Amino acid sequence: MIDDTRRIAKPIAYGIISVGLLISLVITIQLWANVITFDYYPQVILFSYVSNMIILPTIVLLGTVKKIFTLPAIVWVHLSMGVTLLYFSQTYSPFTVTWAILILLASMYYQWQGFWLSSAGLAVLAALYIALFPENLGSEGGFVGYSILSLLVVSVTIFTSYMFVKVIMNAQKKNTELQNAQRSEQFQVNRLNTLLNSIRDAVVTLNRYGRVTSQNAAAQAFFDTNQSLIGRDIDRLLSLVDSSNEPVHIRNLIDETKSNLLRDDISSMRGDELRHLSLQLSRIRGTFDDGEEYGVVMIIRDITKQKSLEEEKDEFISVTSHELRTPVAIAEGSLSNLLLLDDRDAERSKLRAAAEDAHRQVIFLSRMINDLSTLSRAERGIGDVVEEIDIEAMMHDLFGRYTPEAESKKLRLDLDMRSSLPRIATSRLYLEEILQNFITNAIKYTKDGSVTMGVRLKGDDAVEFFVRDTGIGMSKVDQQHIFEKFYRSEDYRTRETTGTGLGLYVVAKLAQKLNTTVNVESRLDHGSTFSFVLPLQTLKFGVASSEHASSQS
Repeated sequence: MIDDTRRIAKPIAYGIISVGLLISLVITIQLWANVITFDYYPQVILFSYVSNMIILPTIVLLGTVKKIFTLPAIVWVHLSMGVTLLYFSQTYSPFTVTWAILILLASMYYQWQGFWLSSAGLAVLAALYIALFPENLGSEGGFVGYSILSLLVVSVTIFTSYMFVKVIMNAQKKNTELQNAQRSEQFQVNRLNTLLNSIRDAVVTLNRYGRVTSQNAAAQAFFDTNQSLIGRDIDRLLSLVDSSNEPVHIRNLIDETKSNLLRDDISSMRGDELRHLSLQLSRIRGTFDDGEEYGVVMIIRDITKQKSLEEEKDEFISVTSHELRTPVAIAEGSLSNLLLLDDRDAERSKLRAAAEDAHRQVIFLSRMINDLSTLSRAERGIGDVVEEIDIEAMMHDLFGRYTPEAESKKLRLDLDMRSSLPRIATSRLYLEEILQNFITNAIKYTKDGSVTMGVRLKGDDAVEFFVRDTGIGMSKVDQQHIFEKFYRSEDYRTRETTGTGLGLYVVAKLAQKLNTTVNVESRLDHGSTFSFVLPLQTLKFGVASSEHASSQS
């Protein structure tokens, strides 16, 4: 309402100034026609001229600009008009009706309080005229007659003003309510937009014809565009197929949606990339009946990674079951054979051979279970604990732990490490598991020579761990696959030793958790070197991924 008042304040101000100038002109004409003279209240005539031509324009215009001048301007206008009615007119004359402008003006700024004060001012003015100029009442029917005429004019003026003010007040009230409703609606819209834009999934609303009516920020990122999607046909934006490679039209899904609809068997192509999608549609119903316009809210989720993980999980379970079946069958057969030989009182050497065969398979199963357990702990983040590690102490501990195993194969285990190495803050579980795997593999695949485990500084804020052997080495083809699960080389020398094919796969996963990459340098019959670099401080653990190892030949 205040905004509306300010918008129409200047036109009213110009009107009041014009009326004041008109009054000055009327006084001038009366003076020229000798209707009045300067002897007729000279102070009043001077006041009217100064007020109407100087004070009134100035203070009224200031009142439209500065709030502090509003009340003085309204009071001065009433005072100036009152003087004019008292000394240059009569309270029952048609000119009195112009007081309605002042009532409206006071009501605009001060509501009903302004209305009643301005109306009371007119009534007081009529009473003052009767009290100040009794000699003028004889020609107008005496005191009673003049009082009745004045009361009639004042009443008509106030009543007319009341009707206009009531209409204006109602209009202003409705306008205020409308503005409040608009502000509330805008607030709700802004809050809804903020909520939608905070959702990481793409969210769009569609009308019943499949055209986009609103969107969130993630929708533009999903569709890889900076342009607005509003008004565009969703089926032109998104080409979909189901698991049977049959086309899926969202327009048809909208018609099928009665309440909620979920489809997670849908995929689309973006360039050369296949994306698996989940679509959730919720119907926006009309207010009264289904004959009205309606639409849907559609949430689009990219579940490609989830689908890949599910497929990888299924494949892993299938391959693991297959790999476990062989040693279990061999162990079961060996134990059955052992029992049969014992029943027949067979020679002790045959009994021992069967027992040793079963024992080897149990050890194989134990190693596989240990690798799977390590992998599971890494995936669940159990080892995501940073602790300060004394590198020298850890390396000496590993050296002492694996020296007997190396000596049993007549190999030399060397430790290449400078003194005064800094401490490192990382996961002890992950770091030791990686190094132990490298050392055991190096000893396993080396027949003659040595295995060297070492660590060296890499710049000022990192260290490099490495394990080097003089073993059988690897071909370039093998180097490309050694980090795959259950992979074992076709080299006959590799087949001479037992292994689960999970060790380096687990290593690659743990390296990813430590945000590093395993580097491999190897040549057939010249040995291999496995190495990786770690910062002195691990700030954040990574997420295991199947593709993260690199090789160098």
